[in-house]
Amino acid sequence: MFIWSKAPARGLGKATKKLPKRDDSGNIFTKIQCAPLTTSATYVRRSSSSAKERQRAERQQLTRLLKESPGKRDARNFLKQFDAPKKGKAAIAAKAREVVSENIHNDSGSLRTGVNLGDLYKPTVFTREPLPEEEYQAEEKDEPVHMALVKLRQPQTLDDRTLGDIALTLSQMAQLGLSTAVVLDCDHDADAHTTELTLEYGNMVREQALRLVAALEDYNEPGALLVEDALGYSPLANDIPSTVQVRGGVEVQHNYLLLPPIDDGVIPVITPFAYDTNLKKVRVQADDVLLALVREFAGLAGQTGSNGSVGGALYKTKDVVERPILDRIIILDPLGGIPSEKRADGAHVFVNLEAEYRDIKKELQQLSSATPDDKTQRSTSLSSSNPFSKFVEEEIASLPGTPAQQIGNSAPIRHLKNLEVVERGLKLLPPSSSGLVLTPLEAARKAIPDDARTSPAKNPLLHNVLTDKPMTSSSLPTTPTSRFLGSTAPNPATFFKKGIPLTMIPDPRIHGPWQPPSATNPSIELADDPRINFPKLVDLIDDSFRRKLHPQNYLDRIRGRVAGIIIAGDYEGGAICTWETPASLHGLSPPSRPSPDSPYYIPYLDKFAVLTSSQGSGGVSDIVWAALTRTCFPDGVVWRSRTSNPVNKWYQERSKGMWNLPGDQWTMFWTTQGVEKRWSAEKWGGTQKEKDLRRWDAYVDVCSGIEPSWADGIQRAD
Repeated sequence: MFIWSKAPARGLGKATKKLPKRDDSGNIFTKIQCAPLTTSATYVRRSSSSAKERQRAERQQLTRLLKESPGKRDARNFLKQFDAPKKGKAAIAAKAREVVSENIHNDSGSLRTGVNLGDLYKPTVFTREPLPEEEYQAEEKDEPVHMALVKLRQPQTLDDRTLGDIALTLSQMAQLGLSTAVVLDCDHDADAHTTELTLEYGNMVREQALRLVAALEDYNEPGALLVEDALGYSPLANDIPSTVQVRGGVEVQHNYLLLPPIDDGVIPVITPFAYDTNLKKVRVQADDVLLALVREFAGLAGQTGSNGSVGGALYKTKDVVERPILDRIIILDPLGGIPSEKRADGAHVFVNLEAEYRDIKKELQQLSSATPDDKTQRSTSLSSSNPFSKFVEEEIASLPGTPAQQIGNSAPIRHLKNLEVVERGLKLLPPSSSGLVLTPLEAARKAIPDDARTSPAKNPLLHNVLTDKPMTSSSLPTTPTSRFLGSTAPNPATFFKKGIPLTMIPDPRIHGPWQPPSATNPSIELADDPRINFPKLVDLIDDSFRRKLHPQNYLDRIRGRVAGIIIAGDYEGGAICTWETPASLHGLSPPSRPSPDSPYYIPYLDKFAVLTSSQGSGGVSDIVWAALTRTCFPDGVVWRSRTSNPVNKWYQERSKGMWNLPGDQWTMFWTTQGVEKRWSAEKWGGTQKEKDLRRWDAYVDVCSGIEPSWADGIQRAD
């Protein structure tokens, strides 16, 4: 079998037998001799004029898209990761002229006349220097391809317009520097475990794959490619000792059907078909295909045993092209993100897998094993709290991509599968990689509308490419109005990171929210506690504040009043909280029974620090903040910041209120409800003076009286 394909000479490496040809425009056409079981496809060369017009329009659109990036730091991080522009033909021509010119000037014959005659009498020079294409190939090996692996679930429920808009988004991702490969998942959960490939199912999957390929061809200039024969399957693979867990026995056997097209910018569309050890075509799970591709792109495939292994080197071609860097695992599922009953918007916005995976998995398992009566009761109680829920359920059922059978009892199981496949995939990738689960309709949003007068919508996929963050910060408070409770609307997108461990001392997950110090609950000492690396904690504070802390002065100030400490990762971020007493109550005896609901013990955020290298990415700030305000101090905390601090906007979005303290040097923030109210002194035996003290007065008193502990001695706010 032979395939004619348009491709740069560099794209096929040593794995193919090449017979280069050129047309009148200089395009190289390569004849490829393929191994058995390969996919037939044709790369169609486009009109050069239409291609230039399309590229010019795409550049204008993407320039506008980059300008709408949320912040300068996000733009810097994006450019740092993806800004590796490949050399164009002009650069190649310039290099060629430089090589030829150098050889001419080094030739003694060209200088014999002693007169500059220009180009008129320059002799023809024959050189052994490599051709420009060869030089181009060598240079581009240093520029790896960044890519995202996308799984599109149930494309048969999407109309042509939605599928086209998804193709547009994927092509824009490619223009931003993130190539894609798409795995189709046409299964229903009821029949997802069978390996029998019926003619009806095979035709349906192929039809959907060709629909997507056609849509991608309309927007992605290098084109798209249907890949059906790259995978192998062995039901015995799970019993073979391996350094890499092989799930489902699926492995990439013919990587030369994937890597060269990806290197050339082509988007492969991969069907969930594989060949078993008897060369019989079977049906496999799309999740297993996704994990097999993750192992392949991570360079971990083929590490199973040689007897019966599906990843052996027999059908592999080594060093075809450099493997791409897998930056994203994206799942487009009609159900949307991973559900959360603790958030009013209905879904986990950001999941730190290192710290949250087990808890979320347990929650989904309980939900999936609940009886129908339990589910009905929960749905009824939620629906009764919102008069609009019935209307929303009826409207959502009519939306494309959300058929009624997908919003049934299988939903928790599907969410659990999505959680597990993302966790398994990211475990094999570097910490910088991330995952995203969202609906196809969200991925189809046009960030750049066709009508210039229409306001642009935010596309979660493009936003994620630009920022490596979720659409909404997980540390932001949610309100009941952000989602109709009890509705069956798809969940908002969920963003995943392999994440970092989270340490809280004392641990509120065991002992409950932090409590004031007492005989049974003594204050921790930062420098003496074996669980705390105090020098690294000081380094974190110095780096975050860009200012040297005076350790001893600081320890003296907070001694006996430390409420707790939060440490993210290897001291990448953290928070130190204290119990402060208003100056008006100094000299009074503390309550015999310490209570956090007392004017004598004000929960105060003394230090909130994140390494400069971790600021703006990785979700470190959100991880620490969510632990602080939802787990350690769920009833509220107060803190202060320099009025000129650029972080104040971030603080303001996460607080209940803010106020400039007298002198306009500091700004006070709080997350406590009802700061204007007084304490109920009867609950803790307070005096009349304490009864008359409002929370507001106590907060202002505390925030105005904190003395900084910086080594330079400058009186600046923390």
